[in-house]
Amino acid sequence: MFAELLRDPWFLAALAALVIGWGAVSFSEPGRSRAVLEWLSATAMYVVLLMLFLRLSQRAWEGGSYLALAAFGFLSVVFTIGCGVSVVKAFQARRREEKSQVSATN
Repeated sequence: MFAELLRDPWFLAALAALVIGWGAVSFSEPGRSRAVLEWLSATAMYVVLLMLFLRLSQRAWEGGSYLALAAFGFLSVVFTIGCGVSVVKAFQARRREEKSQVSATN
């Protein structure tokens, strides 16, 4: 199942954005651009997790396992909400002044 995801270019792009983003956050100075990068990397993390759990939900639906479908569907909803929150926070971090930083890592 994970091998199927690794053939998906959108999954690989989100995974690469996550790894590169968090690597860049680790070595950058605190500031507005770092806060925006943190939230964009968090968004990439949610996209990766969302793609994984949506695929698991699809397999549960095809297999007729309604308990697994409910569990993976619930996690898909949670990660969708988290993705939306992190996108909003990225836009807010972009507009925020330098001295009042709230980041995704503290």
